[in-house]
Formats: sequence, structure tokens, C-alpha cells
Amino acid sequence: MKNGEKLEIPNSNVKKLLLLTLIVTLHFSLGFSRFYGLMAYIIPSICWSILALIVLYSCNLEKIRLWFNKPATLTAFLIAILQIFILLFVSFFTAFGKSPYAFTLTSVLINIAYFSSALLGLELSRAYLIKSVPKRKVFMGIVFIALFYTFTSIPLTRFLTLDTPAETTKFLGSQLLPTLAQSLLATYLALLGGPTASIAYLGTLEAFEWLSPILPNPTWAIKALVNTLVPTVGFLTVNQTVSPFKLARIGIISRSEAIGRAHRTKKSSSLSWMAIATVAVILVWTSVGLFGFYPTVVGSGSMRPTLEVGDIAIVISTNPSQIKVGDIIQYWQNNEMRLHRVVEIAETSAGKIFVTKGDANPSPDPDPVFPTQIRGKLIYVIPKLGWISITLKNILSEAYAILTNLPQAISSTVTWVIEKSIYITSALALTAYSYLLLTYKQRKEENK
Repeated sequence: MKNGEKLEIPNSNVKKLLLLTLIVTLHFSLGFSRFYGLMAYIIPSICWSILALIVLYSCNLEKIRLWFNKPATLTAFLIAILQIFILLFVSFFTAFGKSPYAFTLTSVLINIAYFSSALLGLELSRAYLIKSVPKRKVFMGIVFIALFYTFTSIPLTRFLTLDTPAETTKFLGSQLLPTLAQSLLATYLALLGGPTASIAYLGTLEAFEWLSPILPNPTWAIKALVNTLVPTVGFLTVNQTVSPFKLARIGIISRSEAIGRAHRTKKSSSLSWMAIATVAVILVWTSVGLFGFYPTVVGSGSMRPTLEVGDIAIVISTNPSQIKVGDIIQYWQNNEMRLHRVVEIAETSAGKIFVTKGDANPSPDPDPVFPTQIRGKLIYVIPKLGWISITLKNILSEAYAILTNLPQAISSTVTWVIEKSIYITSALALTAYSYLLLTYKQRKEENK
């Protein structure tokens, strides 16, 4: 820069900086303010509506119309419907809950104004920001904007209530990771099809959450898993529905790769990732018993020779009234799950009891089993496959033993990893995003 010249900042960069500042200001102001009654709905609705009007002024309706992409918008809507359907399906095996919102005409209209104003303001601004990112920085833009809208979607008070490691771990698995997964998908949709695409996805989820009188109420771990993996699969699905030449124009892939996407091998690669993600969901559902049966790794020799250490026992949920002498049942006793054979059934003043015994044990178990303790009965055995799980568990246990001499903070971290492995499953779903972003960038550089 020569002497006397002023540093000029591009007008578009100033607009983006001001927009980001405005969103952060609204997030902090609304997060720490206390409104009561109707004001708790009206004031936020006005604030987010103002944000939407500012974005519309910065990029007119004609530009938004040009951003519209029908395949991306339709796919976004279908992904949201799939996510809702899966949650409903899971709830048939867990529980449903009643909506906390009132359903009078006035209440419904207020709720619609409340969530739709925030949705419009945030998604219009998201689309404006991602569409303003240069092609050469589109991957960095997707990641940054997804992270930005993840943290502006979570109330600030939520971060201030994380007092214990257990609460922090649950927050990461149940709220932060699913929100980030959905934000990544919404950002990618906004890049491909403008605000209508991201609104078709997030708006459908929001409308169901606010307007359905009955809501799915699975355990938080299952809900978090579904809300993380479905956007992951959706991310891959979008790439199959949008024209590869559209992806090339916005900088996701090179033109030569766009031509190559027509080849079967490219489609098979993406479909393989979709299949992997889908199988992962099914495996996790199976492991927690959502399909009515439970795979259990045999860890002791008390049932030899029927069950050997390392076998996987498939246990099906069974009504205790249908259990007979000779059945092998799984039940909860002394803070652990056991798998023993029923050798006697008796009626007592306290109700029906089951006397159990391990096939390799010389005498029956000292404590009787009550119907409320029973999970189900054994129906099938897979030999030796459970040794994979046992080996991994032993490795983690040995690693933990080595680290016990390190500072308490490190030991606690390892404990979380061992005890809260379901969270790790949710985190692994985000690996698909990293894979896509990194490989797209690598291919783009190779094709230059």
C-alpha cells in the first residue's frame, strides 16, 4: 500500500461482519434477558424478524429465487420426514411423550410466529453467508458457518449449567453433536439450494416439534444417535440428487470430476457410505434392545458347556409367564446381568419366583429371581464372535490401569471413554462429514 492510501475493506466483507455481529448480539441479548408472559414470545419474534428483513434487504428476493434448487429442497424435506419417522418408530419400542405446548388457536399462532421468525432470520442469514464465501474457500466456509450456527442455536444458559463431568458428557452427546450434525447439513443445503433448502429441512423438524401434540420420547442416547446419523446419511444423499455440474459451479468438485460422477463407480462409493451409516444405526439399535432382542457377550464359564466364554448370546424379550423350567434366562441381580438356567418355578406369598443355576455350577444360585428382574430368555448362540468385544475391553482396561498414576483429570477422561462408549458412536457419525470435506478438497487439488 502506497503512502497516503487508505485501506479499503470490501463492502461485502463489511456486511458479513456486521451480520455476524448482529446475530451474536441477538443471541447474547435474548439469552440473558428475562421476559415474561407474551413478551417472552413477542420480543424474540420481533428481533429475529428484523434480522430476516435486514438479510432480505442485503440480498433481494430475485437473488434468493436464483439460489433455489428443487432437487436439494425436495431431498431436504424428505430427510426431515425420514428423521421424524425414525424417531416415531423408535418410540414404539420405548415411549411417547405429550407436547409441553398448549394447543388453543391463539397459542398455536403464537408458537408458529415464534419459531418461524427465528428460523427465517437464521436460515436467510446462513444462506447469505455461505453464498458469499469464495469458491476456493467453500470447505472452510461450510465448517465455520456450521460451527457458528451450532453455538447460536444452543441457549447460553445451557453452557452455564454444566457443573459436573457427567452433565458435560451428556450435553456433548445429546445436544452439541446432534446440533452440529444438523447444522452441517443445513449449511450444505443452503449452499446448494439457498434458504429454501435449509428451511425445508430444519423447518419441518421445528414444525413437528412445536405443533405435534404427541412427540417421540426415546432415551436421550437413542434420540441423539438418530439426530446425528440421519443428517450424516442425508449429507451423502444430497450429493446423489444434486447435479454434479451444480457442485462444480459452487466449488465442491472440479469440472472433470463432475463428468466422472456419471460413472457407476462414483455412485457406488457414495452409496457404500450410505449403507455403512444405515447399518451402523441398525447395529446400535440392536445393541440396546430396540428390536426386542439383546446380544450379550458371555464373560464367564458358569454355563459351560452350553455357553463358552466369548460366545454371543441372543436374548429375546419374554413375558415371565411364558418361561418354563429348562429355559436359559437373562436377569438383573446384584448390579449385574446374569445368564443362567431355570431349574425350578415356585409360587410364594411374594409372588412367582424362579430358581436358577449355572450348568457348570454344583448348586443353584442362592438368591431367587423375581419376574421384574427378568429381561428375556436365550434363543440363539453365536460362537466365539464376542472375543472381539472382550479383547477391546481388556485393552481399554489395561490402558486405564496404566493411566491411573497420571493426574486425576486424565484418569477421569479415560473413565468417560470406557463407560460412555455410546457417545463415541455419535461422534463417529461426524467422521463421514470430515471424510467428504477432506476428500473433496484433495480431489479438487489433484484435478487442477
